[in-house]
Amino acid sequence: MLKTANKGQWVINHRQLSLQNGTKVVELDPKQYALLVLLLKFKHQDVSKSQILSEVWGQRVVSEDAIYVAINGLRRLLGDDAKSPKYIKTISGVGYRWVGPPMCDALPSSLDSFLLKAALCLVAVSFVVFWQMPRSPVKQVIPDHLTEPFNHARFIVNNHPEQLDKAISLLKSISVEQPDLADPIYWLAKAHFSQLQPMSTSYQHDKQHIKTILERVLSSHPEHKGANLLYAKLIFMGEMNIHEAEAYFLNALPQSEAHHMYGQYLLAVGRTDEAMYHIQTYQSMEPDGYSSESVAWVYMMSQQFDKAFEALDRLRPYSQSNKFYHVCLRAIYEQLGHFDLALEELIWVMKYEGYSDSDINMIEKHFAANGMKGVYRWLLYHDTRKADVGHYSAPMSQARYAAAIGDTQLALHYLEQSRLAGQYAFMWIAADPHFLSLKQEKGFIQLVQNHILKVEISNI
Repeated sequence: MLKTANKGQWVINHRQLSLQNGTKVVELDPKQYALLVLLLKFKHQDVSKSQILSEVWGQRVVSEDAIYVAINGLRRLLGDDAKSPKYIKTISGVGYRWVGPPMCDALPSSLDSFLLKAALCLVAVSFVVFWQMPRSPVKQVIPDHLTEPFNHARFIVNNHPEQLDKAISLLKSISVEQPDLADPIYWLAKAHFSQLQPMSTSYQHDKQHIKTILERVLSSHPEHKGANLLYAKLIFMGEMNIHEAEAYFLNALPQSEAHHMYGQYLLAVGRTDEAMYHIQTYQSMEPDGYSSESVAWVYMMSQQFDKAFEALDRLRPYSQSNKFYHVCLRAIYEQLGHFDLALEELIWVMKYEGYSDSDINMIEKHFAANGMKGVYRWLLYHDTRKADVGHYSAPMSQARYAAAIGDTQLALHYLEQSRLAGQYAFMWIAADPHFLSLKQEKGFIQLVQNHILKVEISNI
């Protein structure tokens, strides 16, 4: 039973994942619930986007637009307004803050102490589901005495990146005792993958170690969906190995995440029709992954700018506080030649990222004098904040600014730096219309041939 509340006060039901206000009851999906509990835990304090991604999505690879979708969903359920927030306030350049009153029964005393700790760590839902799984949760039979440590390790990998060493220790022990079981070895590789740091001195060694573990699984279980997907991601993004990666992506289908990652792969190699199919399939299978901006982005990459705008414009009533929406809109406006509108969207994102009024004034001054080239010249040479305003972080952002002002050699220099830094955004430069001006440049062709497609540029 829900505890009593004052008139007009929301009550949260942790068991049923719902909110009640008088006679009105609304249901929350698991991500909305975890996000709400996080905001309530830090009520009247700023909660950063990186903290939200870490606590709510764990090691799952999602973009920031997933946060915006969840936040906007909560606001709609609460009847909140981003411009005049009563519950959730956007903190420009940081994240979000709960500004509303406390919710009755936000942390019910009926929960046992272990579940309470999990709720405070924002994984109450996944924890309950996880620990109530059958004792044989995988196709291969896990011995009874190993089921709990195996489930414990998987829970850590998905939800607690700060405890990955503990998960690795548990999985190693299981694999030593039961070396023929594929799933513990796969999860061991997944734990190590979550620890990969492209800029670390041990990156190549660590990457090879993960490959060896996955190859051990695939040699005896070539049909293992998870191992195929992780191997595909490792050689696609970690090694920029386009040709070998595709077979492993295909072997991982029809997992929802496999559709998503294969769609991103297809986008990188310019197969946009196929990319659209797989991204839409992913969205139909995984409601949390729904984002119409992704559909618009596929049209954008295929240079169907009018269709991209139409797809994005359908979100206008629901996306005014969504950074990725404004990033996409700015990019489309630029390609359509609507530079005044593009500037408005860029300024929105800059304000969101915490740029000062004097910075905005400088942007407007440079635009008045030299159009968007003036804007990008300021961002390249005079921006001291260097936040991600829709062009990724440096050095990729510097490459994009240089390309926008027509400095080809500088753009190529920063693209090479982006590759060396292991920035995943590098994998999509061949399809990105932002780099259309570089398509015929020898240096760009060599970058694409040598490190991405390894085919003739005319085939992109």
